[in-house]
Amino acid sequence: MLSPDLHARRRAALSERLHGAPVLLMGNAQAPRNYPANPLPFRQDSTFLYFTGCARPKAAALITAGGHSTLFLVPPADDDALWHGQSWTLHDVAAALGFDAVAPLAELEAHCAAAGTALRTLAVADPAATARAARISGRELSFRDPDRIGDQALAQAVIELRRVLAPEELAEMRAAAAVTAAAHHAAMGATRPGVPEAHVAALFDGVLAAAGMVPAYGSIVTVRGEVLHNDRHDGTCRDGDLLLLDGGAEAPAGYATDVTRTWPVSGRFLPRQRAAYDAVLAAQRAAIDRVRPGTRYRDVHDTASRVLAQWLVDEGLLRGEVDSLVERGAHALFFPHGVGHLLGLDVHDLEAFGDRAAYAPGRSRSPLFGTGYLRLDLDLQPGMCVTIEPGFYVVPAILSDRALLERLGDAVDLDAARAWTGFGGIRIEDDVLCTADGPEVITAAIDKDPDAVCARVGTGSDPFAALLDGAIAAR
Repeated sequence: MLSPDLHARRRAALSERLHGAPVLLMGNAQAPRNYPANPLPFRQDSTFLYFTGCARPKAAALITAGGHSTLFLVPPADDDALWHGQSWTLHDVAAALGFDAVAPLAELEAHCAAAGTALRTLAVADPAATARAARISGRELSFRDPDRIGDQALAQAVIELRRVLAPEELAEMRAAAAVTAAAHHAAMGATRPGVPEAHVAALFDGVLAAAGMVPAYGSIVTVRGEVLHNDRHDGTCRDGDLLLLDGGAEAPAGYATDVTRTWPVSGRFLPRQRAAYDAVLAAQRAAIDRVRPGTRYRDVHDTASRVLAQWLVDEGLLRGEVDSLVERGAHALFFPHGVGHLLGLDVHDLEAFGDRAAYAPGRSRSPLFGTGYLRLDLDLQPGMCVTIEPGFYVVPAILSDRALLERLGDAVDLDAARAWTGFGGIRIEDDVLCTADGPEVITAAIDKDPDAVCARVGTGSDPFAALLDGAIAAR
């Protein structure tokens, strides 16, 4: 976990950037799943976590000149020890987290009124907390609208402080990467024809849980890899299929990993699968090599796009000169997303703040299909961590999009493209740190060399098959 001193320095830096203006930060409450005493898994607001280290529900913090900070908490109920073990006091929590003062959450309004009228605040995912912050500050707030997420000077200060990661943060991400590697390798080992996707998904998430971590997002485990954010695990792995697994661990301090691997269910690539896999891997490696200080991230994306476009031309799926095809967005028929995004406390780090956090001033999203989904267009700096995740997908809906095909018709051999229908998708994704010495792939331990991947597939067991067979027989 990160130290209280680090969080205190962050609060002081925030206060200095805002010239001592008072800042109110709200935390999330625990949301009920279906009735109040049965809550959903709790996740603290990332900005609140960044400045406080406090993972308790229904918390708030008031930061005033010089970084002086007061933590607000809901006191434990009189019978809390009965249900949750040894009780704690507000002062215990505040002292452990390095706060100057602590108060019951019920006193938040009074403390904020005393701090002055120039109070700055931000919306959070919890609607009740956002509504309370809006009443206190007199601001219109919306977590779903980056333009109304809160005070713009505060938002910009948060973006600038969070965007470059400190060594302590990177240590958390490296620890999560090690667990993610174990989970991916276990999933590869359990894959064989006849294994349900749900078993592979459960094993992946179970390895994370056994290490004291949680999924950083809903794990994608699917033989339908052309569905980019497939949240279903209701398929079965069959001979000839590719299994795509996009999953990563979140460390206890909140820092995420985000990794995708794709492998053949049988442990052997079919010739067409191997050709596509090699092309995606070549695109990824070329893009990773561009993760260097001063490089524009859009150029990283275009590097991957050109490598894939060249293969698509060689394969007879596209026609034309590579640079022209990429400029027109023809490659996006088969690579219809951006090459990656920022990574940190959020999997898509700082995305709640909109493109102001991810696009440099004067830059905007491309109007072209595919390239317009690029989530990042900054010049890279040492300490930025990004994902690099090119892919190749055969998506029937794209190959049937009349408007898109009319614009790009001369660039695509539609008959050749549709002959790939049913292929699915391949994505290869790693987490890459920009350093002064070049790119550092913090997820490099996870197999992606095609021969190494194939050698690992099917070498483990499906730990759920016998258990479920026994449960069914006992019914």
